[in-house]
Amino acid sequence: MRLIDRYVARGFLLGVLPVFLLLAGLFSFLALSQQLEDVGQGGFTTGSALKVVILTLPRQLLDILPVIALLGCLTGLGAMANYRELTAARAAGLSPSRLARPVAGAALLLILIAFLAQTYGIPHWERMALRLRAEVTQTDVDGTSTEFWTRTGGRLLRVGEVVMGRIPTDLEIYELDDRDRLIGLIRAERADIVNREEWLLYNVTESEISTQSATTTVEDRRIWRSFLSEPQLENLIQPAGTLSPGDLLHYIVSLENNRLNSHQFRLAFWQMASIPVGIIAMALLGLPFVMGSLRSVSVGQRIALGGGIGMAFYLSEQIIGHLSMLYELNPFVAAMAPELILLSVAIRGLNRVR
Repeated sequence: MRLIDRYVARGFLLGVLPVFLLLAGLFSFLALSQQLEDVGQGGFTTGSALKVVILTLPRQLLDILPVIALLGCLTGLGAMANYRELTAARAAGLSPSRLARPVAGAALLLILIAFLAQTYGIPHWERMALRLRAEVTQTDVDGTSTEFWTRTGGRLLRVGEVVMGRIPTDLEIYELDDRDRLIGLIRAERADIVNREEWLLYNVTESEISTQSATTTVEDRRIWRSFLSEPQLENLIQPAGTLSPGDLLHYIVSLENNRLNSHQFRLAFWQMASIPVGIIAMALLGLPFVMGSLRSVSVGQRIALGGGIGMAFYLSEQIIGHLSMLYELNPFVAAMAPELILLSVAIRGLNRVR
């Protein structure tokens, strides 16, 4: 039985690999065509565009890994079904639910790779991509080292470091007159970004400077009206979905401790947690198709079927996520509902295979 288990798991993974490479190539091409539109702006070159594509590709593929698992199952195990190998395995006494074990085991390998990438790779690669994208607005943003500088008119902002991808620390906000003379300075230990227009500063020291005197005030916290544009803000902080699970969880706790809205980030956290469930569900969902009435159809038909199911699954995730943001729906339910429904359908389908 162990030999059959290894053979089935190998067939599944050999089906996943070409699908993964094909979609990686497709997504790279689409992303590169988008990045090339910015070549020539600031210091952004063709080399920069290629690097951004490579650095951001893993995050895009992680989002569709459940779909890749489904297509891999349909192609890899579908080929085995065409050669009657699955029929022989069933004749040897393996039930559909028993054949699901090696598929689930191989899917666990994908889950492990996804977890390691999300925890240790993607956050770092996305930060590097942010630095490169900052070259597009080089006249306004300097993303060198760990510091961030930006200027709009007579106002300048320096951020010493961004902790956990979203918390600016060691802030200095300068205000200049029309002769570029310093007339105001705000220093803050850190900030929570409430939205693009409002930041909540902590341990604030504000100095107002004139030719005759300077006054200083100290506050524990204060709201600051940000002057950053949307592109400037995007070059400073990482999207919630590109943080590691640990950093995202700590950021949620920080927001809730300061009584700020954390719904968006709780949804992002549960969407990350739903990926393993989605991978298992999609991998198992393919089994009833390759062992049922569709076991003798062509590879192209299987890919079309898997693509249709995958597209419907992805769209349902996006729609439910947007509805959750709009109506403040429970993040756990909104993130897990499509995966759990799919898992129940897969289990029911396996039980009905004869």
